[in-house]
Amino acid sequence: MEEQPKTDPQPEEEFSEEPYLEEAPRRSNYTVSRGVQTVISIAILMATLLTLWNPRRVLKTPDLEALLREHALQQQEKTPQTTDEGSRIGLLVGHWQDNQGEVCADGLVEADVNLNIINRAAQTLVAMGYEVDIFPEFDLGLLNYRGAALVAVYSGSCALSPPPPSGFKIGTSLTMQNPDEVNRLAVCLAEAYQERTRLAFSYEVINPDHFSYHIFRDIHPDTPAVLIEMGSLTTDREVIVGQADSAANGVASGILCFIESFPDD
Repeated sequence: MEEQPKTDPQPEEEFSEEPYLEEAPRRSNYTVSRGVQTVISIAILMATLLTLWNPRRVLKTPDLEALLREHALQQQEKTPQTTDEGSRIGLLVGHWQDNQGEVCADGLVEADVNLNIINRAAQTLVAMGYEVDIFPEFDLGLLNYRGAALVAVYSGSCALSPPPPSGFKIGTSLTMQNPDEVNRLAVCLAEAYQERTRLAFSYEVINPDHFSYHIFRDIHPDTPAVLIEMGSLTTDREVIVGQADSAANGVASGILCFIESFPDD
């Protein structure tokens, strides 16, 4: 009976040591794995916060795209100031991009003749430092158009029998709100064109039934506007086709006369 307690402590000591030695590495592996997961979780959280946080919103610093857009708007706002000073001129090419106008038996097209004259006149005006807007017969840019002046250019008939009389016409509308300026533009244009081309001059009042009346209705009421029919495509072809520079200089000089001269106070 007394010998049994002596043998019992040995297995108890072996049993108590074995679990301790086996559990130590398990606790170490669990701690490392948990630490790695913690680091990854923190990294993901920081990345998410940095993505959502916009320092420009917090610090209210200007955005480069916004600065460029604001600069472009400021440049656009400066342009109307130049037009108010009278540097913008409108030139309308009669029948261009519409119905071609007169088409002669030999294939000469009125719209082409008008465009040729307008392009030459525009080159002269641009060389003098003016901004020139060239419009087709019907163009959205004409709506409420504001400028120092607008001149619509057409050509006369190319009938052969009987041939139309030689000469050019200046047309205005009596409904314009600035009749004094319109009249001064018409006089300047008539005198300059006649001096360059030596063609006879006649005056015409454009009424609402006239095919070109929309010009006076479309533009801004403060923009002086006149129409010029440069001459017959038959009788005056030598002038408006063969001497296109003379006709173009007459148009440009008439516009310059109007802009650069002012009535006495």
